[in-house]
Amino acid sequence: MKYALSLTALLAFAAIGVADAKPEFAWKDPEGEHPVLTYDGKPVLEYVRPTFDRSQTPPKKEATANPTIKVFHHLYDESGTVRLTNGPQGQYPHHRGIFFGFNNITYDGKKADLWHCRNGESQQHVGVVSHEAGPTFGRHRVTVTWNGQDGKTFAVEERELTVRRQDHGWLVDFSSILATDRDKVHLDGDPQHAGFHFRANADVEKTKGDTYFLSPTGKEEMGKEVNWDPKGKQGPKDRPWTAMSFVLGGKRYTCVYLDHPDNPKEARQSERTYGRVGTYFEYDLTKDKPLKVRYRLWVGEGEVTREQCEALSKAFVDSASGKGK
Repeated sequence: MKYALSLTALLAFAAIGVADAKPEFAWKDPEGEHPVLTYDGKPVLEYVRPTFDRSQTPPKKEATANPTIKVFHHLYDESGTVRLTNGPQGQYPHHRGIFFGFNNITYDGKKADLWHCRNGESQQHVGVVSHEAGPTFGRHRVTVTWNGQDGKTFAVEERELTVRRQDHGWLVDFSSILATDRDKVHLDGDPQHAGFHFRANADVEKTKGDTYFLSPTGKEEMGKEVNWDPKGKQGPKDRPWTAMSFVLGGKRYTCVYLDHPDNPKEARQSERTYGRVGTYFEYDLTKDKPLKVRYRLWVGEGEVTREQCEALSKAFVDSASGKGK
């Protein structure tokens, strides 16, 4: 009888443990070809890291659809069933997910376009530095080479992404350290094809009239976009944050894009109603001066207010400086 009571007690405690179990972040195949960060068993962040295949890159515009030219990250909604970001498809396949690169790079008398990658350029994954996951966050750091038209590496990047759950959405921290062994690599581009960007699913192209942008200067009209102009060198720049609200699959989502004040300036603004937001800057990368950047995204269902964006921006700056600890 004592054994029966003990067994009953154990079963009861086991049932309590199952009921009290809280969802956690976890990695699937973290060092393999298809790393996916999950939360409560559902996909959150997918690292797309194909092996570059030069044969799929003809010297023409269609080369930008080559699925192997660069690495990037996909982000999913809370349900894990809606992929919020774009891959190598749609009208603009060169804009992919959560991505960092420049389309006008010069070094050693050579040029490279690490956005369109039409002429044999590529970003390639070469290794996982670390990966972590637990109740409050999931994180990984990877090494990515930046390669020119000749296929040779001219810069090496350590790219880190951390995801936390916050207010029915995801808080995504992106940081990067880009280094070179060349005397100088000049990074340049234009607002639409350089810097750090979030690109929503290609289906947002169908509902782009429902997209709007919110910034410290106010809420823009539905279906309207405002960009820094390379010709007149005028337009929005150095914004601490910009929120892009878009409709996908009949639901409204918002991406709040946060630019840290320590990132290089001027940060020139990019907005596209088909679902893209980002900024870029010019920078001279040298042996003694690596490029260090950090950005934060909040992405979730629904809309946000200016006050919420200001709070997100303050928390980002405070956390990066140690004030939020």
